Amino acid sequence: MMGLWRGFVAACARPVDTRPLAVLRILLPLCVVLDLARVASLGLLDDFFRTWEHGGLSTFSGDHWLLGSLGPHAGLLLVGVLGVCMLLVSSGLAVRPALLLGVLAYAQLGHLYPPGDRGIDRIIRVALLVLLFSRSHRRWALGNRLGGRTPEETEPAAPQLVLLWFLVLVYMAAGTSKLIQQPDWLAWSGTPVLYRVLTDPMAGAFDHVAWSGVGLPFFIGGWVTILYEVGAPMLLTRWRHWWGTIGIALHVGIALTMHLGMFSVGMLCLYVVVMADAWLPALDRWQARRRG
Repeated sequence: MMGLWRGFVAACARPVDTRPLAVLRILLPLCVVLDLARVASLGLLDDFFRTWEHGGLSTFSGDHWLLGSLGPHAGLLLVGVLGVCMLLVSSGLAVRPALLLGVLAYAQLGHLYPPGDRGIDRIIRVALLVLLFSRSHRRWALGNRLGGRTPEETEPAAPQLVLLWFLVLVYMAAGTSKLIQQPDWLAWSGTPVLYRVLTDPMAGAFDHVAWSGVGLPFFIGGWVTILYEVGAPMLLTRWRHWWGTIGIALHVGIALTMHLGMFSVGMLCLYVVVMADAWLPALDRWQARRRG
C-alpha cells in the first residue's frame, strides 16, 4: 500500500508542461462569454434571468439565491459579473480571484434558471475550479507581461490528472446511464435509439421522414458511442490521444447533427489536455523551424 501511495504522490508531483492548461484557461471562458452573447443576441437575457414575478421564466423561490434582495436586476448583474470575470481569466489578469467570483456567479445563474443549467455548464464550472489550483495563469497571460513576471514552463501534474479523472467519470456516467435507461442502444433490430436522438425535433438536425428505414448507420453509430464512452479509462493510459481522436470526431459529429448550444465546443476545448502529447511536440517543432 505504501508503494502505491508513493507512486500516486510521485505521479501528482511530476512536472508537466503548463501550456495545455494555459490554452484551456484561454478557451473555456471564451465559450461562456460567447454563449451569453448568443443568449443576449436572441433577446432572452431578461426571460432567463428574471424570476416569474418580475416578468421572466424562472420560478426559483430564492432559497439559495445570494442576490435575491437586489430585486429584478440581480440576474442581469450576475451575467455582467460572469462575463467580466471570464474575460479576465482568458486574458490572464487577476485569474484566481476572477475564477472564484466567476464560478460563484455562474453557479448562481444556474440556481436562478435551473432548466438552463445544462450538463456542459456544470462540466465547465468543474474545469474552471481545477484551473484555480494550477499555474495556468503563469503562461501565455497578460498578467505576466504587466507584472514583469517570468512565465512558468512546468507545473505539478496533479491538476491535469484531476481533469482527466473527471472526464473519465463524465464519459463513463454517460455510457452507463444510456445502457441502464435504454438498453436498446446495443440492439440490432427495431428503431435505433440514435435515430430517435438525431431526429428529435427539439435537438436533432435530421429529417425523420428522409432517414426513415435507414437503420444500419444508426445501429453502428450507437455501438461506437457506447464503446467510446465506457472506454473512457483509456484517458489514464499512454494511448489517450487515440481515444481523444475518436472523441474529437464524435463531438464534431454532434455539432453537425444536433443543436446543443455550446456543448460540443465546450467539450472540444477540454481535448487540449487530452491531446497534449500530440500537439505539444508538433508546436515545438514548428517553433524550432521558425527560430532556425
